[in-house]
Amino acid sequence: MDSSQLYFRVGAVLPIAIEAREGEDYPPEPTLVVGSSLAVEARELVARIGGIQPDQYRDALNAVLDVVETLERQVEMLHRRMVLDFRKLDLVRRRLELGGESLFVFSENRFSQDDMVRVHLLLPIGGGRSLITVDASVVGVSDEGTEYQFSEQDPEVLDRIVAFSFEHQRKERRRELDSATVS
Repeated sequence: MDSSQLYFRVGAVLPIAIEAREGEDYPPEPTLVVGSSLAVEARELVARIGGIQPDQYRDALNAVLDVVETLERQVEMLHRRMVLDFRKLDLVRRRLELGGESLFVFSENRFSQDDMVRVHLLLPIGGGRSLITVDASVVGVSDEGTEYQFSEQDPEVLDRIVAFSFEHQRKERRRELDSATVS
């Protein structure tokens, strides 16, 4: 990851599972065979015919596509949960600080400096939940917890982490404003 990119962090309690890399590689994931996203293809078609159809038809089609997209995400999440079950890993709620480039897990000291790990994290985003997986290395171990630096990752995973961070920060700020207004 480019060290010149800096992301702010948010503190949260989230379900997380961390597995150590064994030897040179991680255990293989059971494959999920899914073609291209049906929702993406359909949205492209709706965009092409958008000028021809009245707005109510386009709105109805977009609502159906939202459902299809949600179902596709649920299938992906179920697959990831199967992977965790296959590897005998449990998602456990832990206090952590999360940013786009790294993660700090409080009271987590089972790894050593420079260990390579795979992090599985369940993020609440936009009213749903997204189970992401990212490779990382241990860059710091202290009495307070363990610091993990993310390796190069899929831009979609980074987008989900950043989306969670912004959404969480927005909720915290709103909570602060609401408590200041009440006072």
